[in-house]
Amino acid sequence: MNVLVKILAHKLFALTVLVGVGIWFLVIPAFTGRLGANPLEALLHESGEIAIWTLGAVLALSPLRVLFPNSRVVAALNRHRRAIGVTACIYGLLHFSFHVLYEGGWDGLVRSLSKPFIWFGAAGLTILVILATTSNQWSIRALGGKNWKLLHRLAYVAAGLLIYHQAIAGKGHWAITRWLLFPLAALQLARFAKTFSQKKRQDLSRRINKRTLVEMSSATASASRR
Repeated sequence: MNVLVKILAHKLFALTVLVGVGIWFLVIPAFTGRLGANPLEALLHESGEIAIWTLGAVLALSPLRVLFPNSRVVAALNRHRRAIGVTACIYGLLHFSFHVLYEGGWDGLVRSLSKPFIWFGAAGLTILVILATTSNQWSIRALGGKNWKLLHRLAYVAAGLLIYHQAIAGKGHWAITRWLLFPLAALQLARFAKTFSQKKRQDLSRRINKRTLVEMSSATASASRR
């Protein structure tokens, strides 16, 4: 287990996986002619799916950390949250680039703005770019830890926009999107349920301790009067 945790926590492991996904699903098929009759369309769809699944991966890490606080594997994977989030943005920008090429250039891009799903995708990608550019220590110091955390909660907004973008982009896309949406929703609900339960137990414990102190004080006062 120690060896596995060390491997998972290593930056080289994260880099290999995050870059390897792109090589496996984009680069190798492009050079081996396995992209079908319309390679650009295939690259467009594949890069978009990689981006949204990468974003899903980083959003799953926080609830997993709450649900399994003693898991060394989860702790090791959480060390790469920032890198995974930035990678989701990079694949999103790659997806946008393929879209521009697919539409035939900037003029085609402007024409494609008549499609509602494009606006949802653009809004989600804009948020990811903002979060990626502030994923550094300088931004944390400049914004302050509390403000930085509030800003990066926009990742959930980006996820909602991009999931909807994916769901309405074309026929059959919802069948893919739901495999990301439902597990993420289940993890968040489980996280909130556990957090709420822990808070209730802590409140109950504080009330019991307070009552005990009051009773002890009363007993001490009665003993002193006697």
